[in-house]
Formats: sequence, structure tokens, C-alpha cells
Amino acid sequence: MTRTQPIGIDRVIAPQSIALIGATEDYAKFGGRFLHHIVDHGYKGRIFPINPRRESVLGLTCYPSIMDLPEAPDLALVAVPAPKLAAMIEECGKAGVGVCVVVTAKMAEFGAEGAALEAEIVAIAKRYNMRLVGPNCMGFILPSINLALSSTPTLRYSGPFRHGGVSLISQSGALMGSLYVQSHDHGVGLAGMVSIGNQADLELCDFLEGFIADPATKVICLYIEGVKSPSRLRALALRARAAGKILLAVKAGRTDAGSTLAHSHTSSLAGSFSAFETLCRETGIQVMDDPDSMILVAGILDRAPAMGPGGIGVVCSSGGGGAVLADRMDLAGLPVASYAEVTRARMDADFQRAHQNNPLDLGAHTGDLEFGIFERGIHAVHDDPGVALLAYVLTPQPLMPQTAQALIDVWKRQEKPVLVVLNTSRFAEDLRQMFLAAGVPVVARIDDALRVMSTAFALRDAQTGIREAATERPAELVVPDAPRSGFLTEPEVKTLLSGYGVAVPQATPCATPDDAVSAAETIGYPVVLKGVADGVVHKSDLGLVQVGLDSADAVRTAFATIAGAIAQAAPGTALRIDVQQMIGAGTELIVGVTNEPDFGPQLVVGAGGIHVELLKDVTQASAPVTPLEAEAMLRRLRIWPLLAGVRGQAPADLASLCQAISRISWLAADLGEALVDLEVNPLRATPQGAYALDGRATLD
Repeated sequence: MTRTQPIGIDRVIAPQSIALIGATEDYAKFGGRFLHHIVDHGYKGRIFPINPRRESVLGLTCYPSIMDLPEAPDLALVAVPAPKLAAMIEECGKAGVGVCVVVTAKMAEFGAEGAALEAEIVAIAKRYNMRLVGPNCMGFILPSINLALSSTPTLRYSGPFRHGGVSLISQSGALMGSLYVQSHDHGVGLAGMVSIGNQADLELCDFLEGFIADPATKVICLYIEGVKSPSRLRALALRARAAGKILLAVKAGRTDAGSTLAHSHTSSLAGSFSAFETLCRETGIQVMDDPDSMILVAGILDRAPAMGPGGIGVVCSSGGGGAVLADRMDLAGLPVASYAEVTRARMDADFQRAHQNNPLDLGAHTGDLEFGIFERGIHAVHDDPGVALLAYVLTPQPLMPQTAQALIDVWKRQEKPVLVVLNTSRFAEDLRQMFLAAGVPVVARIDDALRVMSTAFALRDAQTGIREAATERPAELVVPDAPRSGFLTEPEVKTLLSGYGVAVPQATPCATPDDAVSAAETIGYPVVLKGVADGVVHKSDLGLVQVGLDSADAVRTAFATIAGAIAQAAPGTALRIDVQQMIGAGTELIVGVTNEPDFGPQLVVGAGGIHVELLKDVTQASAPVTPLEAEAMLRRLRIWPLLAGVRGQAPADLASLCQAISRISWLAADLGEALVDLEVNPLRATPQGAYALDGRATLD
């Protein structure tokens, strides 16, 4: 009964029939937990328990083996010990199974023996046109079809599914179980959750493609430890954006410690986080740093109406709570709305003008306390034309049930997002249930509120930086011959740069002091002297650079100093000292490129010169970039005001600077895999142009 073609991903995430190997009624056993969860959550598809020692289990007919089933199931759950795994996958293939969800662990993540077994089961599956999920995964949770195909105990105690438009793809099965209960407790409606484990066959992008096409899914969350195909992820993220679907991602491996753990966990190479983050920025994926917050944000984005222009309007019942939130919002760079005159006029009956602040403290009202004051304040802030999102911080206060109902009422209007911070611990569980029943987004902590608001505004404003199409090559750009492999000296790098239209200072190589004086007089004082030696990177640190030389005597002295430094730093090197034109004052930048495996050349632009390590003010993009994209990168830097002209200083020649950055990026793209790294430091931006003063590169 071998399949003639592989099952589609749409059927993988919505199987119509399931075979459960090792099914039992005993919840303490793996097969029992899976079966109970499937039955208890009301899956309507066909269930085939397999247990040769039972005729039935939980009222379902049992079968001795997968070969004895009356039909080829869409999906088979495989949770057998590793020594039996290959034989079981072979049986499933012969039975015509569409996809095996392999729970068995201790595979490639445990070493060479496990990796060999993992490769073997993939090869077996391919022979039968059968797909695999995992191994080392914990199955699926698919509320869209009421399927609980997972062993996580949270499924037994959470109660019925909350249905909605949030889907999760996770490389961690345990994390999927944790996020399931987090979503349930915070009213997040789910379409599907999948645990993909080692991604030996079906991988993250396969499921992403499936959820993009899934009409029930609106927001897709990704927990990623390693990306198998960055180019495919890029294309699918742009497809999701075009389809109006929101992508959120948490990536393990931000640090060396995180990368090491990710590899040991799922045998994935975490790769460069900065390259991943760049891909996300260029495709509209919103990167987050906490999985719990990601699932909360996803649930709120799923339910909330689209956010228009403007900022945040905050209403609170505690002046202290409002003040803390105001400080935190300002530090987070969140926009705070200024009330329109029409809003202030509505508030005049209850609040003095001096107390009509944002956040609006309802406790600062005039006159006697009555609920109308709270209701009018909430509606006034919500209706303000400059308020894009209403946030209410609810602390223990009078009239709490009435306040909750007023917030539910404005939420039901679905005119703009509403977020409630229920900062009451267990004091108001009845109100939390009121909000959940009405679908109002609720968080318990200011931290979570800030994450929600930051993400919502970032998604709203994430227009700049999205790269929908490949960068068009400048028509006049001619690719020169590739230089030699190995470490390139500064003159060799400058020859490359000059060939791509990047301005470099005039320079003359010299072998004697007399040659250096003659060259300086031709170029014109003041000049710069630089020693050239193979393999020397930080020339200034070794005394190989002398600047501001304004006379023949100064040149001779500098020449002798540099010659001595070369002899010490690179003994036996032929003496070469370049006399260079000295470029006027300007802002120094670093422009560098590294070739990240699978991600391609990554362009880094930042504050340069001797302050690179100190300032760490950099931004990154995939190479190549256009001059317009180069300008967007510069605007993200903290040193942007220096380039734009600050305190009366002349601005840099921005057109020349952006053109130079673009051309450096094209050089890197053209070198392709031959490029190991390239660095121009400094690229000096002056009012008269941009000049590459120094550079180095390594080629394979």
C-alpha cells in the first residue's frame, strides 16, 4: 500500500485519520496519555489504536499492528525505543502511512550513533513517499480540528480548547506544552501548535507554509533554535506579510551560551543571531525575547482591531501605578498621545485641566465619587483621535465590576485595541473571568503590557526596512577580476574598492625616506604615512601609522619610526611605506561584511575609527543594499546627528556616503562565497565626500 506521492502539509496539520502505536488506557504510560488527550478533546477523525494485547481501548477497536488497519492512516504516532525505531518506520511505510510523528529522542542531538539512526529513518521514509515529523518532538495540539496529539499533561487539566487564530511552531516540545497552558490561562485562542524537534524531514518552513495557507490562522509564533533554510524563511515571511498574517519569533542562540544549549538540545546550529535578526527586520518578522510574552502578544493581536495612527492613551485608578507606567513607556520609547481639545472639553466636568494628564488618574476627579466619572473618563480617552490604543491599569479600587464592564463595552466597539493590566493578584479573579469571557485582552504585569504595546507599535510602523524584492544592480558597475586568496593588504583592498567606485586617498608606495619626501611634496602637505605588512591588522596599535605630517623632516622621522615598527611586527618583510593624501575632518564609520553560512553576506555599518569596540553602535543588512537602504541604516545609528550636522556643524555628503556603502555591499555580494570578511575602517564622511581610509579583507 505504498503511497505514490507524499502527503501535503495541509493534511499533516489537519489529519483525517490517526494510528496510535502502543495505545493503552493507562494514563501513566506514554500511549495512554496520547490516547486520553485525543479522545477527551473531541477529535472527530478516525482513530486506530494499535496494541496486539488488547481488543479495544477506551471503547475503540484495537488492531494488532499497523499492517492490519482497514485503511492507510494520514498520521501515525511513533513513540518506540530507539532500537525498534527503524523497523517501525519501515512498517509504517509499507502500510501507506502519510506522516509519522516520531516522539523517540536521543537521536542526532545525542551524537554520531543517534545521527546515523536519524538519517536511516529519513531514508526509509523517502522510499515510501512518507513524511516524518521529529524525531525528538512532542506532537501536535490542533484546536482547529479538536486534536490533542501530545503527551503534555497540561492538556488534561486545562479544560476545553480556546479556539482562535494563533498558531505556534516550536523546536521544543516541552516549551509547546508550557505555552499551551499560558495561552489557555490568558484567553489566547489557538488554531494549532506543532512541535518539530530535530527537523530530520519536515522542518519549520514546511509548517510555516502550511499555517500561512491555513484560513484559521492569523498570527504565527515561531520558537527557533536553528534555521535550516534562511532563503526559504525569507520568501515565506514575505508571503505571510502579503497574506496579512503576523509573524512573531523567539530565537535561541543570542549568546554563546544559548547557541551551545540549542545545539545540544535539537542538534541545530543556531548560527548568527544578528544575521537572523536582519532577515526578520527585512521581511517583517517581529523578534521577541520571551516565549511566554510572545504567546500573550499573539493572542491580543489576533483579537484586536487594526491600530491606526497616534499613540497610547492610559487610564488608571492609581496615581502611583500610572506614574510607573508613564516612566516605563518613556524609557521604552513608546508614543504617548496628547489629548485633543475636544477630549479635554469632555473631561472638564470631572477633572481640572491640570489633572487631565496621560496617564489619566481617575482618582484625581473633582466632586463626589460616582461611577459616571470612571465611565466618562474611559470613553473620553478611548475616543480621542490621537489615541491609537487604550490601556487601563486596574489596581484594587472602588467600583471594580462597573469599571470592568465599561472596558468591555469600549472593547466590543472594536474601533481600536484595548489592553487591560489587571494588577490585582488573586484579588479580582471574578473580573479576570469577566474579561476572558468577553475576549478582552488582559495581562497581569506592567512588563507584559509594555511588551504587548511595543510589539503592536513595531508591527504597525514596520514599513521601512522591508525588502520585497532583490536589489537591482547598478548598470554601470563592472565586476573586476577577483584578487588572490588569503589576507589582503590595505593597498590591495583599496584597489578593489576603487574599482567599485569607492573614493580612496591618493597614495604612493615608497621604499626610502627620499622617496617618501618626494611623494609627500607631490601629494601636498600634510600627509599620512602607513606601513604595509602582510597579516598585520591593527596598524595603529603597532605604530605603523603616522598622521598630520607637514614637512620633509616630519616625513623622514615618521618613515624611520614606521620602518622600525615593521621590522619588529613582521621580521623579514620587504619594506613598503605608503605616503597618502590626508583627508579633512569628518565622521568616521566602519563598514564591514561577513559571510554567514546560509544567510549570505551581511553588511555592518556603524561608528568607526578607534571607537568601534567602545561605542558598539552598529546596524546590519543583507548585502547588497541600495543607497536609499544605506541611508536607512545610517539613520538607525546613534551617531546619525553627527552625519546630519549637529550644533552648526556642516553635514556629511550623504549622497557620496550612501553610494560608497552601497558599492562596498556590491563588492561583497560579487565576491560571494570567496569572501570570508571585509572591513573598511574608517570610512570617513566629510562635507566634500566619503573616503575609505583603511581596509582589510580575507578571501578563500
